[in-house]
Amino acid sequence: MPVIALVGYTNAGKTALMNLCSGAKLKSEDRLFMTLDMASRQVRLPNGQQALLMDTVGFITNLPHGLVDSFKATLEELHMADLVVHVRDISHPQADF
Repeated sequence: MPVIALVGYTNAGKTALMNLCSGAKLKSEDRLFMTLDMASRQVRLPNGQQALLMDTVGFITNLPHGLVDSFKATLEELHMADLVVHVRDISHPQADF
């Protein structure tokens, strides 16, 4: 089964996209460190194929040392992904695209 990983900065909308695509009801708030554990759900792609969609821990700048292990786990899980989707909030004032 293909694995699709959603990655991006904290508050970029990864969990909201996960909920939309999978029908999950994962808690999504505009708050740092809302998602400290990865979540995954099975989804059906438009072609009918099943895939595993993963919501990852969001990246932040100036990461507190106590959270390094959570981010290492995210990076290790990305090695399993067949597709990495970089979710970006283009409405953010510092977004460049």
